[in-house]
Order: sequence, then structure tokens, then C-alpha cells
Amino acid sequence: MNKMRTAFTLNILIFALVVFAIAWMLSGINPGVLSIGRIEAFKYFTIDSNILMGICALVAALDQRKVLKGAKSEVSASSYILKLAGTTSVTLTMIITVFFLTPTAAATYGVLALFYYSNFFLHLVNPILSIVVFIAFEKTVEIRAKHTLTAIVPMLAYAVFYVASAATHIHDGMIDVGYDWYGFFFAGIQSVVFVVPILVVLTYAISFVLWKLNRRKAHPDVHEQGRFS
Repeated sequence: MNKMRTAFTLNILIFALVVFAIAWMLSGINPGVLSIGRIEAFKYFTIDSNILMGICALVAALDQRKVLKGAKSEVSASSYILKLAGTTSVTLTMIITVFFLTPTAAATYGVLALFYYSNFFLHLVNPILSIVVFIAFEKTVEIRAKHTLTAIVPMLAYAVFYVASAATHIHDGMIDVGYDWYGFFFAGIQSVVFVVPILVVLTYAISFVLWKLNRRKAHPDVHEQGRFS
């Protein structure tokens, strides 16, 4: 129960930090690089993945509270499957920021530009906190390997939106400025044939590793059971 109390507290903290960081960005007060203080901010996966994480953390916290109050015996598997999807999404945000966006933006804005202001929470604090909570404090023994596939859904939904936005704003073979805001299609819209598969594989790898680390950390005696059941 001590771990669950910690998880409950940290999930509430994650939810609060998501609300705080997004409100900060939307306020337009020092929003940071790759940020915009209007409704258009929701075009960024950073915002969408953090909102998803905030919702997932809140759902898990409410379920955990019922267990702590004795209203139910276990947190439902669906809450933790949803939590895995949210944690995977913000982890993907952090990895893309560190290994792709930071190098491409460094020359113009500086190496740490994507970690200033609200981005400090959206790109770094929230993802790291979410990873720690999921791996170290949440009992997810009911989640099977097949459930890790559900974590791909948010990324795929966003990919459809991103590709559609770019593909519908092409003139003379070039994507209009502002419609490939992450620069994934630097070789043109045809880049979709390798960019999307790479993102799918990366997202699934993150989901599977998070699931595996959770089971090895919290349940070392059962982590091999039901691997693909």
C-alpha cells in the first residue's frame, strides 16, 4: 500500500504539472521554442501527449484512491493499460526532443532552447516523472505483452493528422512553411514511407521496454509469465 500511496500522490502531481505547463504555454508568457500561445498549440504532439498523460494519471489516481479507501481490491487493468499509453507518449516526446529536435534547433536557438519555460515541464519533467511512477510504483501484473500495442494508437492518430496537414499544403512539390513544423519531411512528403514506420517501431519499443521494466522491477518472480498471452 505504501507504493500505491506514493503512486497516487505522484499521479496527482503529474496531472497538476500538466495543467500548469499547458496553461503557461497557452498564456503566451514566455511560451518557448516550438510553442505558441494560442489554440494552435494543440497541433504539437508535445501538448497532446502531455494532455493524454494528465488524463491517464488522473484516471489511475482516482482508481488508486478507491483501493486505498477499501472500495475495491485492485486498480483495474484498463487504468494501467491507459497509463502505459500515456507514459509511452510522453517518453516518445522526450526522446524525439532530445535526439532529433534539439540537434536541429541548436544552431538557431541554442542547445537547451527546447527545455526553457513551459517546455522544461512538457519535454523533461513530466516524462521523467511519468516513467518513474510507472516503473517503480505501479503494480501492472495484469498487463500482458499484447497490451503494449495499444500504446501505438495515440502516435498513429497524431501521424494521420500530421501527414494530412502536410499533404494538403503542397505547392510546386514543396510543403508550405509551417505545415511540417517538426521537420520530419525534410526530403519531401515522400519521406512518410520511412518516417512513420520508424516512429511506429520506436513507439512500440518504448511501450514494450516500459512494460518489461515494470514487471522486472515490481514483479521479478512473474516477469516471464504470460509473455504473449
